[in-house]
Amino acid sequence: MASHEKFPSRAKPKEELVPVHDTELSVAYLGVELPKATDSENAPKKEQYADYINDRFSLELQKKIATSWKQGDPILIESGTSIGKTTTVKKMCADLGWEVHYVNLNGATDVEDFMGRYIPNHERKSPDDPEYVFSDGKITSGLRQEEGKKKVILLDEYNSAAPNILIRLHEVLDALERNSEVVLAEDASEKIQVNKDATKVIGLMNPPGRGYLQREPLDPAQIRRWVYVKEASELPDESLTHATRALFHLEDKTEKVEDSVYLFANEAALTPEQFKEIPGIETILTKYLEFHKGAKELLASRRIAKDQPQRFLFDDREEPKRVRDFISAFYRGDINATTQEALRYYYANKLLEPEDKEALEELIRTVEYVPPQNTKRRTLDDIEQFGQEGAPETWDKVAEFEDKLAAKISDLEKELGVPSSEARDGLELSLADAERILGKESVLGAKDVEQVFGIKLDRAPAIPFSQEELQRAKELGQQLILQVDTMLHKASGLMSREKSVPLTLESLKQKFTKSHDDKKVFYEQDWYKDEDFFKKEKPRVGWRLTSRDLLPESTSKSYLEQTDVLVEHLQKQVFKGTKLPKQYEDAIAEFKRKRAESGTDSEWKRGSQMLADLAITKLARELPVEAMYRFILNDQAHKDKPLPSTYTWTASRTSGGSLVFVGNFDAEGTRVDGNEPRYSHSLLGVSFSRS
Repeated sequence: MASHEKFPSRAKPKEELVPVHDTELSVAYLGVELPKATDSENAPKKEQYADYINDRFSLELQKKIATSWKQGDPILIESGTSIGKTTTVKKMCADLGWEVHYVNLNGATDVEDFMGRYIPNHERKSPDDPEYVFSDGKITSGLRQEEGKKKVILLDEYNSAAPNILIRLHEVLDALERNSEVVLAEDASEKIQVNKDATKVIGLMNPPGRGYLQREPLDPAQIRRWVYVKEASELPDESLTHATRALFHLEDKTEKVEDSVYLFANEAALTPEQFKEIPGIETILTKYLEFHKGAKELLASRRIAKDQPQRFLFDDREEPKRVRDFISAFYRGDINATTQEALRYYYANKLLEPEDKEALEELIRTVEYVPPQNTKRRTLDDIEQFGQEGAPETWDKVAEFEDKLAAKISDLEKELGVPSSEARDGLELSLADAERILGKESVLGAKDVEQVFGIKLDRAPAIPFSQEELQRAKELGQQLILQVDTMLHKASGLMSREKSVPLTLESLKQKFTKSHDDKKVFYEQDWYKDEDFFKKEKPRVGWRLTSRDLLPESTSKSYLEQTDVLVEHLQKQVFKGTKLPKQYEDAIAEFKRKRAESGTDSEWKRGSQMLADLAITKLARELPVEAMYRFILNDQAHKDKPLPSTYTWTASRTSGGSLVFVGNFDAEGTRVDGNEPRYSHSLLGVSFSRS
């Protein structure tokens, strides 16, 4: 069984990843590994590509090509003439020792030039020798299987081929897909067995029209046979700059890219039984079908790809099969990330314009499985089922009961001389008030602190929130948590006593080794043992309102994009219908001023520092120690584990500049990790927190 790796499998790599990793037996392009041929005599020579620059664009192009070759899919790339398509293919073949069988289809009309023909046998020496022998064409020689060899048929200027040529090429593609035979002669006297593991096919073409002569749009039904990739007509400015500087020895020939763009495969494809065991696969499949229909609707209504002259389809047969095969090959424990990567590869890569890609990306992000956060709670499916089984009458009774209860409370308040709820607005709320509004399970106060951390408070600080704020907090799923910055801890040794120590991640890790259910509290990792956020940071003392779960829409987003979510949450949810407090107004204004300064990829550490220093970050995010404090308090006092499978991105940085995230409080313990601001993951979001 393929292991379900724990997220984040690549958040802190054990060793530096190499964009083009060349070993004795294989080459990996941004993680996608292809085997080298054992017989490379006729392959391109590597020295011919000594000046090839692995800028970001070229690296991602190689990854796309490598993915299709690994999956056994023919790939058709459309772009301008100057981005290096042909050179990239030949350079990869030089890396791998694979043969290139190059065919230029411009103006070609004779199928036999490519597929072969019978010619006189010039070596005939006796009547028993055949009078004619079959002479391979350029494509046929690429299809013939030879031990130790791998071959690439490169079809250049694909959309300038004559119709009769395209028809024969379709027959070749169909045979490769089935690993069957290709008939070479019209009388079927010559056939060849083909295999897509031994032969790869790649088509290259320029956009129809737009200054390219004799390029006609292909029938979309023809495009469906290919993994169609639409690239720009010119190199992006950043890649052009890097490539030019590298040629002049001012940059490395291989540009460094973030770990999140790498794609790694399983050792073996998943079996049907293993597919069924993937957590959330039923949900993912349902949402994928909804996505597929939505993507087709966007395309049919011309809301995407309206300016692309080459039309294409999101095919009902081919796309699901390819997505299945992609998941089978690349699933390594995160079904959300793997599925979304497949959709970007097979759907979004067909689009050129950024706004079109973003429109599709919005749909892609909906294809997500969210594990249940608390098994004690009813699931939405349970509630919906309950609602379908005669619930309206039941809900009416509940509402009627709530109204009667509210009236009883009001009468009791008058009888006892207690100010009404409305009259108490603006007055200091008691712990009992907070528990009445939020529910006892959502208030972690002085008694809980004493029980868990051993600190007895003579007088708990006043609750700084109004009744309206607590009511809003209840609607938003927030907890009211009293934070302290010291705790009692017994040092090692039989005769030692408990004493007050600073409450840090380090002291928490020393004190709490087992959760309420006798599982681990901290995951076994120590990379952060010398970090300030581990040794020195303490919780901010006082009451805080903190989201128990991640904010909706905060996953699969960079740190900057998460901050946008926090700002919108403050404006439209937390302070809905009221004026923002000045400190939040000022913090949001600062964020908007500095948003553009978050840094380029090469300046990510500066951007990380800027984001961590923002007032909005300090006001609305937890520190790592505060997140762990919350986890432990819930676990020990309420026997409840927040974020059992997800992570919250906090306000702290590592010494290396990464922004710290905490979560996945499962049987193996909570994990602490970090990454650069542009990193994103389907299980990484943010929990809102404020004082």
